[in-house]
Amino acid sequence: MPLFKKKKDSSVSTQTDYKKKELLTSEDSKSLVSSTPAVSKKISQKTALNSRLKGVRSSLSNTVFGNYLLRPIITEKTTIMSEESNCYVFEVDPRANKISIKKAIAEIYNLTPIKVNIIRTKGKKVRYGHSQGRTKNRKRALIFLKKGDRIEFVKNK
Repeated sequence: MPLFKKKKDSSVSTQTDYKKKELLTSEDSKSLVSSTPAVSKKISQKTALNSRLKGVRSSLSNTVFGNYLLRPIITEKTTIMSEESNCYVFEVDPRANKISIKKAIAEIYNLTPIKVNIIRTKGKKVRYGHSQGRTKNRKRALIFLKKGDRIEFVKNK
């Protein structure tokens, strides 16, 4: 059994047959393309590129804004804020902006916020014995609602 010589399979021959067929079909298409004017070829390439870009844009417009809200922050301070100034605090995705947060609140809770403030906190340096590290960066959103609107996180039974 030779170690360095390759065996010839039937699969290799089928691959070469496939390549020959591909070359024949590409030659046929070249003869068709060469008979058409060069301007139409450029136009067809542009329309193909535009159709691909339109597909990308349409997929971006179908984003789900509810994924930006990670969790509500429920502390003593935030409950006082929600009672006094009708302000709710959420931890949000670091890539989220004010507009996407407003859309997320509208999508999930069917409420339109008056204003949204954003707080970014950098991660702190921590040590566990000899190893050093950092906690993750966080982003919080303060969401102010109208007087009559409320968000209930825990439903009372």
